[in-house]
Amino acid sequence: MLFICDKYITFVVNKQHFMNYPKIEKDILIHTDRKEFKLYTDKVLIENLKTKKTPVEISVDVVPSDEPDIDDRDWIYNSSLFEIFASIPFIENHVAPLSEAYNDFLEKFDLFLEIFKSMSQIDGIEMAPFSLHFELENTYILKFLFHPLPEKIDYVTMLASAFDTIAHLHQEKESELKTAIQTSYSRKNNKKYLTFTDGSWKVLNPLLEVGKEITKDYRKDRDWRVKKPHIILNQDNFTHRFIFDSNWVLVFDHLETMLIQPNDVALYSNIADRCLNQAMEFYEKVILPRHKQWHGSFPSLEKQKEYYDYFEIIIQAVIFAYTALEAFANICIPAGWEYQTEANGVKTIYSKEAIERKFELREKFKKVIRPILNSPDPTREDWWMPFIELENLRNEIIHTKQSRSEERYAKLLSQSIFDIVRNHKNIIQFYGDHISKYRTEFLEEYPYEFGYDDVIPGLMTDKNYWKSYKSIRNIKFDKSDEEE
Repeated sequence: MLFICDKYITFVVNKQHFMNYPKIEKDILIHTDRKEFKLYTDKVLIENLKTKKTPVEISVDVVPSDEPDIDDRDWIYNSSLFEIFASIPFIENHVAPLSEAYNDFLEKFDLFLEIFKSMSQIDGIEMAPFSLHFELENTYILKFLFHPLPEKIDYVTMLASAFDTIAHLHQEKESELKTAIQTSYSRKNNKKYLTFTDGSWKVLNPLLEVGKEITKDYRKDRDWRVKKPHIILNQDNFTHRFIFDSNWVLVFDHLETMLIQPNDVALYSNIADRCLNQAMEFYEKVILPRHKQWHGSFPSLEKQKEYYDYFEIIIQAVIFAYTALEAFANICIPAGWEYQTEANGVKTIYSKEAIERKFELREKFKKVIRPILNSPDPTREDWWMPFIELENLRNEIIHTKQSRSEERYAKLLSQSIFDIVRNHKNIIQFYGDHISKYRTEFLEEYPYEFGYDDVIPGLMTDKNYWKSYKSIRNIKFDKSDEEE
């Protein structure tokens, strides 16, 4: 908030809690809890806008701060000095057509904001001067956050981008951002938070944001090949949480060993990477120089031993790159999923287990996984042909035919083999993008170090959380607990 006195200007954080979306009678409504701020806005902004024949009209309401706490403070900092609410007529009549009055408003607002620009901290707390609200389709309350301020971007540019985003959301029936708004979790009032990153506004999923924080701490002392943990949050307070490892007890030779379950995809991919790096050492030392100087067509018996060592290593790389993809494809098929085919009037229904056993990997990508992950035709992707080469080569290795052995070993010496093996990581990352958008429940099975390390936590009611808390810690229940 803004205090205007004879000798100084002081700002205080607006901690107002809006139970209901306010009625906006003009183009823009500004909320503050200080009369002094209203006077400042009237004089510096509203009066300057009146130079236009049909200016953007602004009203300022002084609203008492009845609630001392800030919405969703347990997962996001969203304080600002004042709140802006945009009306639908403002979007339709000024923003969408880029009216002259709208451009004038942005220019005058920039001058109005000048006094706030140097005040990014108050009492050591960083904040934005303002936040922007818009009610979308009478269903969602969008709150655009202007903190932190990206480098080389000013507040007015961000504000104009936010208005433009609202205009598109208001006009479009479907869009990727609108889908994200609809599917992201909201604790109450269907309030959705948006932040400005990489030049555009993106909706924040509170569960994903909390998951990121937990993941960062969880991974500090754990190997990257572990399976991701199962996270449960108290839906009323995200700081109250359970984090469960997937522990195995391996029993062998009269011994027991408890360890965190590994992620198959991570293990197999890492084997492929390690073998590929070892194979590259031989390739750079022996094969690549031959392209510059014609020699080596008749290697000595000792040198041939190095070739055989190379074959062992590169074969491992091929097999485990493919196995990583097989393991990955299988985690993309949910339990209970069925795939139906029809031939000659006969319908056949395959369960998840039957799909895993009977379908080639290319068929899983082409037919089974597409509707699950809402992914495009994989045969049109750049990674498809290298994948087919990998699958064919792997099959030739596993199902060896002597008549084609010479050709197979020649392929293993081709320089393209390295890109063919590395390509398996491109495929995992390609589908990771679709998992993060359409099947976030699969993130728990998705491996670390492939660009999508986050986990979407589950939710538990406050009552069940504390019952579980006491049970896990062997705390006796009192009568009130039992009655509940």
